[in-house]
Amino acid sequence: MKLLKRIYNWFRSRHMYVIADATDNSITFSHALFHHMGGLSLEQAKVFAFYVPAVEPRQGHYGFILNPSFEQETQLADIQYNTKHRTIGFETLNPTVNRIFYDYGMPALIKAKLDVKVKTAGDITYYQICPPVNNVPSVAMPSQQKKVPSVALSTQLNCEW
Repeated sequence: MKLLKRIYNWFRSRHMYVIADATDNSITFSHALFHHMGGLSLEQAKVFAFYVPAVEPRQGHYGFILNPSFEQETQLADIQYNTKHRTIGFETLNPTVNRIFYDYGMPALIKAKLDVKVKTAGDITYYQICPPVNNVPSVAMPSQQKKVPSVALSTQLNCEW
């Protein structure tokens, strides 16, 4: 069973992934992921990126939905084609790619290939951006972070406010 799971994860990571670039907050789709989303049949495509809080410690993750319908006005990113590099992706401003890297315990200002899982919640299909397998998060996820009083923080940093 373990071998089958490893083969499945290897196959998925080779085809269903995004390339997250923290220097310009862009997320680029793999060709297989874009085809799975039905990208060629869409006239106008928008993406909503979001954070799914953790049920268990260190289990929170980020994801995105293609063409969501919200009653309230919401910030959506346009899917764009880059003619220079011949890639398809979007720019995410909330959450930023740097925030995603921070929560996943990755270094800042790099490009990284992250696996994507297709998930369903009720009748909504969304795409989960998985943390890297080789990198154990070294920072707490947002749901685990504790607020530090500013007095304690200023004494730790030896500075005055």
